[in-house]
Amino acid sequence: MRNELAVSTRQLTKTFSGTEVIRGCNISVEKGTIYGFVGKNGAGKTTIIKILLGLLKPTTGEVAVLGLNPAQNNLEVLRRTGSLVETPVFYEHLSAANNLQIHLEYMGVGDTDIEHILKMVGLVNVGTQPVSTFSLGMRQRLGIARALVHKPELLILDEPINGLDPVGIKEMRELFLCLAKQKGITILLSSHILSEVEQIADRIGFIVDGIVVKEISPLEIRENYPAGLEDYFMQIVSGGKVNE
Repeated sequence: MRNELAVSTRQLTKTFSGTEVIRGCNISVEKGTIYGFVGKNGAGKTTIIKILLGLLKPTTGEVAVLGLNPAQNNLEVLRRTGSLVETPVFYEHLSAANNLQIHLEYMGVGDTDIEHILKMVGLVNVGTQPVSTFSLGMRQRLGIARALVHKPELLILDEPINGLDPVGIKEMRELFLCLAKQKGITILLSSHILSEVEQIADRIGFIVDGIVVKEISPLEIRENYPAGLEDYFMQIVSGGKVNE
């Protein structure tokens, strides 16, 4: 029996100035799973993520996020979803904790242990240090903390490990696995680091020129394509055929 879907699109299209950048796109993300979203730069990943969050309206097609149409229920989708899209923006003169407190007030959420969330993402002993002094990796950790702090059901993360060192990448990998497997949070994440996607994703969607051309599990790739995910990805995005 098919599990309930947290995210789905059907024949999704998006046109900018007469150019169709998303074309007949179908995505299915089951609840409680990690979905890796991969493709070359400019393939349409960020555009689709913004549509899922209700930040852009589709031109045609159907979109459902936690059973809601994000274009019609934008605030509810944002309340139930944590997101990191492109470069995170903060109140630079404020501390990490103050930035998270403002986010909670905006979301109308209280009774959250902010220090615990900061510890979860590896931001400890930052105290009243203003965000303007944070490194790129620290800012990325704070962006993930902000996505988590209001206790969402779904995380949508665009390049969440960008700027992190190997230690930080490993820590985030373990965090994402814990969130999905132990807390039942659904995670959709895009990344150019294929080895990380391969390690944590239950299913991977490959997008080429605005179309999700394949959805497959890493296990299926390993069983049927011994050359591995990187070679599989290169053939998929170049329009070649893979031997399965």
